[in-house]
Amino acid sequence: MAELAIGLIGTAISAVGTLAAGSAQKAGLEYQAKQQEEQAKEETAAAQREALQVRKERDFVLSRQQAVASASNLGALDETVVDLAGDVVQQAAYQEGMIRYGGENRARGRRAQAAASRMEGKAAMTGAMFGAAGTLAKGIGSFAQDYGARSAAPTYISERYDPRMGYK
Repeated sequence: MAELAIGLIGTAISAVGTLAAGSAQKAGLEYQAKQQEEQAKEETAAAQREALQVRKERDFVLSRQQAVASASNLGALDETVVDLAGDVVQQAAYQEGMIRYGGENRARGRRAQAAASRMEGKAAMTGAMFGAAGTLAKGIGSFAQDYGARSAAPTYISERYDPRMGYK
């Protein structure tokens, strides 16, 4: 009977360990998902800073063009100066858009990774729950089978067989 109790306790401990491992894995993946979300925010912020730098460079180039145009006796509204300024503005807008797009695309990827990590954590926990249930069922079934086999075995406490005298 003590063997049965020890076996059932061992089965229960194994099931609890399976649940704890699943819970720990889920917590680790949740932490990973939060880190990935932070990285997504950092990607977006970095792209915004880079786009702002392009805008500053554009403004500097436009200012420089105006100064050069003024120094060469061309007016601010001269057709060549206006065309060059338009080209600078257009190129800078294109660069800004590409930078922002790239940052958002990388951020979207990080958020997708975070979602995948959370799904993996939920799956790990579900798997742990099924594993624990399976461990319990297997252990209880095994012990029930052993206990049933012991109960079904005939015991002759009052009848003892002595090879010299037969049954007493």
